[in-house]
Amino acid sequence: MRTMHPSLSADLNLPAPLEPRERMPVNEPCWCGSGKKWKKCHRDRDKQQPVFIGKMMADHQAEMWKGYCLHPQASSTNCSETVIRAHTVQRGGGLAAIAEHGHVMSPKRGLNDIIKNDGEIVPRLQGINDASTFMGFCRSHDDQLFAPIEKAPLVLCKESVCLLSFRAICYELHMKTAALRAIEIQRDGDKGDSFEVQCQKQNYLHYMREGFRRGLADLGGWKKSYDTALLSGNYDNFSFFGVTFSEALPIVACGAFLPQFDFTGRSLQIITRGNHPFDHISFNLTVVNGKSVAVFGWTGSPQGPAEQFIESFRALPRNTMANAVFHIACEYLENTYLRPSWWDVRADTAKEYIIKRFRSGLPSMERTRDCLSRLDYCFSTSSVEFELGSS
Repeated sequence: MRTMHPSLSADLNLPAPLEPRERMPVNEPCWCGSGKKWKKCHRDRDKQQPVFIGKMMADHQAEMWKGYCLHPQASSTNCSETVIRAHTVQRGGGLAAIAEHGHVMSPKRGLNDIIKNDGEIVPRLQGINDASTFMGFCRSHDDQLFAPIEKAPLVLCKESVCLLSFRAICYELHMKTAALRAIEIQRDGDKGDSFEVQCQKQNYLHYMREGFRRGLADLGGWKKSYDTALLSGNYDNFSFFGVTFSEALPIVACGAFLPQFDFTGRSLQIITRGNHPFDHISFNLTVVNGKSVAVFGWTGSPQGPAEQFIESFRALPRNTMANAVFHIACEYLENTYLRPSWWDVRADTAKEYIIKRFRSGLPSMERTRDCLSRLDYCFSTSSVEFELGSS
């Protein structure tokens, strides 16, 4: 029986807005929420030298590359000294299958040009040594934990899919933690602005920060469930479903997302309502033995939003599933990569459609109910050879 997520009937749960003050006691905490005294923060902010946007972006990138180990047993005594750039999509499998001259097209790399491109995320070339990497594991734990899916032919089973899903969760946890730290860097982006503009920018960052905090709380809970499964070898609370296609698609991806709507347009959970934990889905789209596989993994209540999402996917005609996973990767994940020649020959209208999908869910473009029920472009008709899974 379908379980209605509590958020569907809950009240809107937005953080209280800031209370900006143009003048305030100099030693009080600043109204912006930075934790600094007003005299060290927004006092005379309109007279301060504006911060060069290039420096802010460089500082933001530096936060993304601060590393630490997310292994379930990580500690100062059993981690190696070196934190590595761990791949989320296998370099020798998925990335190599779509790479040309050692490069793939990366929307994530396109984030660096988002200002130049008027807010659009336009994919750019990126080398496969750097694509899909994050500083989330020390060398020894990365080698040990992921050996079953990296050092031997990948066999999709509950254990291997749990590892793939765990890595996706760790990627999201690492990147959102860094993004939360980067909020503090962006606070200086209103130097030289009028008080009214300062209020607008700081309120935007305030809502972003609270959203990241809520998301990180959920991510931390999901990671604990994976930690328990991997350490105990008991996967009873982990579910997965996957499909293998008849060929290699021109796209690979890895990440985790909150399923908001299913493939019929039905609302599953509303992430701005209530305080109940949300369901997640880990998603890996890669290439195994020359053929694309799309694998979903999740923990959560039976017949909750995650299972409902998967059920709606399983109900799709098999010759539309490849197009569906293509849209999932573009709609929900930024850790997505495309074959360069495939991208180059797309019509401008198709490119614009994909770029719009990359922006979906950002504050500037709210995700719509028909984001997966209305697929205006067909990017693949590859057939499904077989299904696998525990649900």
